[in-house]
Amino acid sequence: MTIATMPAAHPELDAIRHHYEVGNSFYRLLLGPTMMYSGGYWAADEDLHAAHDEAQLRKIDTFIDLAGAGDARRVLDIGSGWGTMLDRVTRIHGAEQAVGVTLSRTQKEWVDALANPRVAIRVESWEDHRADDPYDAAFCVNALEHFVSASLPAKDRTRRFGTFFEKVHSLLRPGAGFVLHTMTAERQPLNRELLQDLKFLQREEFKDCHIPHLHELTAGVEGLFEVVEIRNERESFSQACRVWLTQLAENRAAAVALEGEEVVARFERYLDIFAYTLEDGYFNNFRIVLTRR
Repeated sequence: MTIATMPAAHPELDAIRHHYEVGNSFYRLLLGPTMMYSGGYWAADEDLHAAHDEAQLRKIDTFIDLAGAGDARRVLDIGSGWGTMLDRVTRIHGAEQAVGVTLSRTQKEWVDALANPRVAIRVESWEDHRADDPYDAAFCVNALEHFVSASLPAKDRTRRFGTFFEKVHSLLRPGAGFVLHTMTAERQPLNRELLQDLKFLQREEFKDCHIPHLHELTAGVEGLFEVVEIRNERESFSQACRVWLTQLAENRAAAVALEGEEVVARFERYLDIFAYTLEDGYFNNFRIVLTRR
């Protein structure tokens, strides 16, 4: 089942489409067949490149277990990307229906092509999503970073994150699991190189998107969710960025033919920035496991 709605006006819309509506064929070269755009779970001593696809599926399976989504009746994925979680939770883990929301029209096209009758994909913001029945589990995997404007004052950003968690709370049944994977920023001294790279991310690649601070998230969940786990997985995300850079280099001529030199160079720079800032501890990538009160 596929469902599409037109998105309402949202400030993040242009920035999301600028990045995520680069063609699906380009992303297939970059990400590989799993089409997962987040850190993987590698076993000790695995070759990062050779085991990348397995590491991504291992991560998805872990998330599904942590959320209690296997054999669930209804599952929600907020910022569902190319639908890998939606497809796997239904085909492999036995969920009856999985619903994804995305603002990317090209991502919807990819999910539609999976032809999974138990998957519904909607082109809409998380704010606009409505459900007749509550969900039994939910995910948000490295999408929250796009949901709050960096131009907002700090107090308003915190309130905005609170609004997000209130929305998710309203969509879930009591006791439902929610797995959130998100980058966070740490306050550290800025050198000239880092400052220029952060400006590039803010102005060129992820315009006006705010990578949260952990305290903004913990304030938002208070009273709505029980915190089961907070785990920093920045290494797995930096490793994925390095693999994607390798895969892009291996397929660079094809990538340039698809999207042009400017787009390819843009991705090379931003992935390198994320890799080294995660490695240096400026950014984190937290796995936060929650239970709806």
